[in-house]
Amino acid sequence: MPQHHPNPSQQQVCYFYLPPLNDKSAEVIVVLNSSTDTIHIPIPEEDIELHAFFQRSLTAAEARRFGEEPTWRIFTSWSDLEADHRKYNVDPATMLMLLLAQDGKPLQEHFAVA
Repeated sequence: MPQHHPNPSQQQVCYFYLPPLNDKSAEVIVVLNSSTDTIHIPIPEEDIELHAFFQRSLTAAEARRFGEEPTWRIFTSWSDLEADHRKYNVDPATMLMLLLAQDGKPLQEHFAVA
């Protein structure tokens, strides 16, 4: 799993990819203050266990905004995720590593129509 989590004493952010299910779009689930690299998603047929495809350290801006409790954030667009991460000062080199890890994890991108 690609990661940019150089300081193990710092809180981590884990990224999970949930593929499209039952007419629902694919999602990237970002868990801030995560203590594990697996999560369980309950669905009607059977629960799904997801494994993190990327990890990084929590930024100071994220720590101020979200505190110390685990927080799930859901993204259905890579461009929305990238804009959010710029807002919370994710290091550009880390962001590039994350975007390289998106291969094989398509999301429904939203395009403006002129």
